[in-house]
Amino acid sequence: MRQVILMSVMGAGLACLLAACAPVRLQMPEGFAAGAAAWPVSGHSPRSYGETLRFGPYSALEPEDGGTFSWAVPVGRIDIAGSSRDYAFSLEAPGEMPVEVQCAVRSRAVGHDTVTGRVDSRTELDLTALRGPVLGCGLRSVDVDDVADAMVLALARHGTQLHGRLESPWGDHEVRSLHRYEGTSIPAYGVNGFEVLRDGKVVMVVDMLNAGHVHMADGVAAAQRSWLAAAAAALLLLGADAET
Repeated sequence: MRQVILMSVMGAGLACLLAACAPVRLQMPEGFAAGAAAWPVSGHSPRSYGETLRFGPYSALEPEDGGTFSWAVPVGRIDIAGSSRDYAFSLEAPGEMPVEVQCAVRSRAVGHDTVTGRVDSRTELDLTALRGPVLGCGLRSVDVDDVADAMVLALARHGTQLHGRLESPWGDHEVRSLHRYEGTSIPAYGVNGFEVLRDGKVVMVVDMLNAGHVHMADGVAAAQRSWLAAAAAALLLLGADAET
């Protein structure tokens, strides 16, 4: 929504002033960064159409982005608008089983224009939550017989935050958006990244600021790392749709 985006820009600008305009950094969950692998991301920001997303040993190959379809229906000073986007990729790494991912992003909002004297104002209400998750992905680990059940990564909007779950063969994970900058207690209205938790413990952080980073806890079993990396790639490719 426009108001949310404006507040996000203001928050980022304030963080920039507080940090003497040094590159802003994500505030990591307490106690997590010291024991985690940190991989810089290429292909996230700036992003080119069809570009491979890479971090650490992982690559999101053959990315397919169906583009964004947007629509709006005006009724006087009220309008209803929505957008949708689909994307897919194959997450691969040497010596690890590929993970195929297909995602759908949906949003819907109602807006109202008010005129008071010479002042025009606009109010927008996010209706996305009434129609299901903002993001829904199916993840499938390809075994030697090319047969496996798809599992779900889903995010729903709660105010300015995104909360959801990641299913995996080893149990469910909680996914939560992160909104703080390093060095300041002032939260961002936009999404700076995501944390992924298993049994209340953070196992991965996806930093969406600047070019992006993926941080994965050292204790994650080797068999589970490609699954989490696939979820990280899906979250990074969500991009600006995390703000709408």
